[in-house]
Amino acid sequence: MLHVKNYILLATIFFISKGFANAVENVFLCYGKIAVDEIKNYKYVILEEAYYTKEEVLKIKENNQKVLCYISLGELDKYVSYYEEAKNYVLPGKNAIWDSYFLDLSKEGLQNILLKNIEKKLAKGFDGLFLDNIDNYGTWGKQKQLKKHLYIFLAKIVTNFPNAYLMQNAGLDMVSTTHDFIDSIAIESVITNYDFSKKRYRLREEKESRKLIKSIKKIEEEYQIPFLLIEYTNDLKMYKKIQKKLKKYKWSLFVGQIDLQQKPTFN
Repeated sequence: MLHVKNYILLATIFFISKGFANAVENVFLCYGKIAVDEIKNYKYVILEEAYYTKEEVLKIKENNQKVLCYISLGELDKYVSYYEEAKNYVLPGKNAIWDSYFLDLSKEGLQNILLKNIEKKLAKGFDGLFLDNIDNYGTWGKQKQLKKHLYIFLAKIVTNFPNAYLMQNAGLDMVSTTHDFIDSIAIESVITNYDFSKKRYRLREEKESRKLIKSIKKIEEEYQIPFLLIEYTNDLKMYKKIQKKLKKYKWSLFVGQIDLQQKPTFN
């Protein structure tokens, strides 16, 4: 999952290999304040709205295709501007990895708070939203019992902001319903699989990666939805392996470090 951190990745261009279009690193992810002039020529730009003025967002839009801002529909972090309003609408328990609370999206009061925040974000000129923690409502998610309320809320977003571009993060098992509301899907860790307990970057088992890729391709073909892949490493050798494993696919690609706090570097 993606939280408010710093992330930058320089874009690359398409390469053609054996008749296939390669995965393209054309995504700029950064959840801290970055100079506007550093954000150019990307297909997708995903930012934290709080760090940018309306004028800056408009300038970024001049030099990039889609400029989206982050919002979590599943969890509440203490950094968000609406924390005090929303903290009374959380479920028992906590995400220990990210120190965040699970939202009770069945509450109309919470939905109104989120809609108000979305209105504020989009008023700055963002093209749309990067919707995080969608998988929390999936088969194995903490809030799976609230799945129908997620669908209801997505419908509200579309109704209230019909021109907003919506990118869903994860939640492949819900695309049969969510495809009616979204424009694209981001998937994390198809090739990599960070070990949080050992704080170690590693590659996912080939069998697991093939299964995920098969699911992505099936959804892509059935619903004609574009995909964005997000992978994690700080190692140059692993970075090259990621590129090699994905080179025959045309998906947009982002590769960086798991802490999401600095410009990606590969040693």
